[in-house]
Amino acid sequence: MARRKVEEKNYPELIVAAEERIDALSSELKQEKANLKQLKKDKIRYDAMVEKQQKQAEIQKAAELLVASGKSLEEIEEFLAN
Repeated sequence: MARRKVEEKNYPELIVAAEERIDALSSELKQEKANLKQLKKDKIRYDAMVEKQQKQAEIQKAAELLVASGKSLEEIEEFLAN
């Protein structure tokens, strides 16, 4: 097993720089995880909002069709009951 040659370097400075990069990356990773968590929550709320809007649009369309039919609500209820 061959040993690596050790070169002359400013090891304390290199160690500090590496630790600082690790700290910065760790902090960035925490921020990205928090961002991802918030995005997932926002997606759930957005999906619920879109579903509610679609239901409202369907209700509006049904109301427009009801008015356009010229029939009374009672006539339509009777028709749908049969």
